[in-house]
Amino acid sequence: MGSDFLPHIDVAKCIGCELCVKLCPNNTLAMVQDIPLVSAPEACTYTGACQEICPTEAISLIYEIVFLGENKKMGRRRL
Repeated sequence: MGSDFLPHIDVAKCIGCELCVKLCPNNTLAMVQDIPLVSAPEACTYTGACQEICPTEAISLIYEIVFLGENKKMGRRRL
């Protein structure tokens, strides 16, 4: 995954429960001063497990949808 597409962690919502760190199948996240951080961005495969397990919805994943128009030109929209 590129650096544009990594889990975003809202530290204001995070309660430091460590569930996301423990569940991540690729060890992408690590706890630093009671807050999960993306410590191994190259390992992230965007499984969504961290977002799904978070009890406070502090983690969001950014997705990009690519539209192909009639002229086969690509349009991009980030969600």
